[in-house]
Amino acid sequence: MHPIERFYRQYRDDVYRYLLGLARDPILAEDLLSETFLEALRALPAFRGESSAKTWLFGIARNVWLRQLQKGRAHAPLDERLGLYLADGLDDLCRRQTLARIGELLRQRGDPAETVVRMRADGWPYAEIAGRLQISEASARVIDFRTKRWLRAALEKEGLL
Repeated sequence: MHPIERFYRQYRDDVYRYLLGLARDPILAEDLLSETFLEALRALPAFRGESSAKTWLFGIARNVWLRQLQKGRAHAPLDERLGLYLADGLDDLCRRQTLARIGELLRQRGDPAETVVRMRADGWPYAEIAGRLQISEASARVIDFRTKRWLRAALEKEGLL
């Protein structure tokens, strides 16, 4: 499978649901989804990785939606504009709450899991993490994988994912 197709398949459902929530129209959401991925492909060389690919795509989707509002109607109904405004605020709030909970869970898990995951989140390669913690690179990878799996399960159980 081509990397671009894999990228599309990985994120299309999440981006579609986001756009459907904004547009409240499945056909329009499909159109916006296509436009979002076309823009993402054009902008891919400029992607710096300062955020996750999913966050980056959601930003593109939001901009595509806003342009649609400007093209389609000079003034969107107040409830739509408020919905978009509140959705952004709620997304930020949910993201902050989830990140805070991840921090709490990592502290509960303790070392070396906490250190490995935090170092990976900061962009450290496994080889450097292994050297710093005096463990094998394979151990660093296993700790990272198992801790992320544990975090995902804990967050899903709490309804945060």
